[in-house]
Formats: sequence, structure tokens, C-alpha cells
Amino acid sequence: MANASLRSFLLHHHHSFLGSSGGGSHEGSPSVVLKLTANTSTSTSISFKLFSNTTSSSSVTTASSAPTPVSPAAAASPPLPSLELLGSQLAEKDYFQADETTRALLIELAGESARRRGYVFFSEVQFISTEDLQAIDELWKEHSNGRFGYSVQRRLWEKSRRDFTRFFIRVGWMKKLDTEVEQFNYRAFPDEFMWELNDDTPEGHLPLTNALRGTQLLGNILTHPAFEESQEEEAMEENETPATTGQSKDDSKGRERPKFMRDFKPDYSF
Repeated sequence: MANASLRSFLLHHHHSFLGSSGGGSHEGSPSVVLKLTANTSTSTSISFKLFSNTTSSSSVTTASSAPTPVSPAAAASPPLPSLELLGSQLAEKDYFQADETTRALLIELAGESARRRGYVFFSEVQFISTEDLQAIDELWKEHSNGRFGYSVQRRLWEKSRRDFTRFFIRVGWMKKLDTEVEQFNYRAFPDEFMWELNDDTPEGHLPLTNALRGTQLLGNILTHPAFEESQEEEAMEENETPATTGQSKDDSKGRERPKFMRDFKPDYSF
């Protein structure tokens, strides 16, 4: 099979060279002879020489080899999460990317299992140091005039009596529906969330915490020792209630959850 292919290659080029003079040899035209030399040790190298009736000769060598595979261009890898990157994104008011970096930072800080898995279990929040969580929180507060951050969310969560539905409504993670009866629904990620800081952006709206697997992850973040000190200060302010208000424990009826909230089924999708 290989010899037949070589003969075909030789015959084709032999006729090509001869045919270049108009279909045959003319008087005075140098005759052309094509001599094939094949390397027996390999079938991928072919050499041939063109001889004429002159003293000169030309040599051409062709080599066929398997094409070198061209590796596709490596996809641009996202930058590694770091406090420096987070601070830069927040300084540029790129809150969407800052939110993504915050999520990546939590995965990185939670340990090897979280990194392999790609998300954090609520039980792994304890492995994130107080210093790291406080550093992330301080960056968010610094670049939002104190309106974003975990400690801000912790304060609002406590004011919502640790009721996640109340809290979600308060920070704008749920939206009010245009219905006759007061109803709320969860915002769709990412389009329906607010990635700009303006007068209409609810306090504590960012950073987001995925609650698709429940609220335990968010609860463990908000109750992390990193934010206990700020909560103690809030508790002291709450306890400084004037005695002349005339309120009693029986007045708590007005603080009960509305019926639509009691019937609401948690199905967090962000």
C-alpha cells in the first residue's frame, strides 16, 4: 500500500514536470528524470531529484509528518479572590463583581473541603477567622457609606427579631407584588437585585448569601463572633427605652407576623 502511494506521488509529479513544457519534450529542451529515494527506516520521508541533460541538478525534499496538534488558547482564568481585589472592586463601585469575590473569599477561607466542593456548608463558617470576616465587612461598609456589610445585615436581622422573611423584605431580597392583597416574592438572581448604591437601595442589600440550601449558612455568618461586639452595642441601645412609654409585654400582639408572612413558604433561590 505504501509503495503504491509513493509510485502515485512520483508519477503525478513526473508528469507535472514533463507537462510544464507544453505536453511533451521539444528539441533542445533538457530531458527531465525524476529519481525517487525512500528512507526504509521511516515511511514519512520522501526524497526525489530532478536530473537534466545538463551538469546541474536540483534536489527537493518533502517530509510528511503527523500535524502538530494546536492547543486551544487557555481560557482567561478569573483573578484569585483576595481582600485587595475586593477593595479595588468596591472602590470602583463594581458591586456585582465585589459580591462574586466575597462569595469566592468565603469558600477560600472556609477550608479545603469547601474549595473542592465550590460552596460553603453552614458548619464550615466556624473555620473562617474573626479577623478575615471583619476585614471583608469593613471594606463593604467603607465603600457604601456604612449601608452594606454583614454587620449591617446582622443589625437589621436582629431588628427583624431574627425572622428571615421579615429580614429579606427589609433588605430588599424580596419584592412586593402588584396585587390587591399584600404579597411578596423572591427576587430573581442576578437581574432583579440592585447593584448600584442610590437612595432607593435598601440598607443591607449587599453582600448576598445564597440561601438555596436553607438559611443556616446566612444565620451562621450573622451570628459569627466577628459581629458579636456590634450586636452588643445594638442591644444596649434597644434596652434604653424610656419608662414613660407605657408599653408592656401584652403589647407584643401588634408585633405578630402578618398572615401572609405566616403562610409564606421559604424557597430561597439566590
